[in-house]
Amino acid sequence: MKGPDGGVRPWVRQLINVLLAIVVLVWFLQMRRTPMRLMERRVCEHRYADARTTAETLDVDARPPIESQRPYTTDTAALTCGALRKSGRL
Repeated sequence: MKGPDGGVRPWVRQLINVLLAIVVLVWFLQMRRTPMRLMERRVCEHRYADARTTAETLDVDARPPIESQRPYTTDTAALTCGALRKSGRL
């Protein structure tokens, strides 16, 4: 894809720059969420390890991993430790 002067055409360079910018943006957004997901999983794992009875395990199932991050959520499908466990993420 070289132009008549032997150099790369300007639109190819622009396309490569745009694609690179998109890749960097997606990577950045993923990296912002990954530590929180890992922390949520760890909190649930520790709560399940501390649970000694079936009632305590059911209590952990119903609790969100990090309560301060999701105050007053009205979403019925809110993330809970039980949802993480059922989805296989624990």
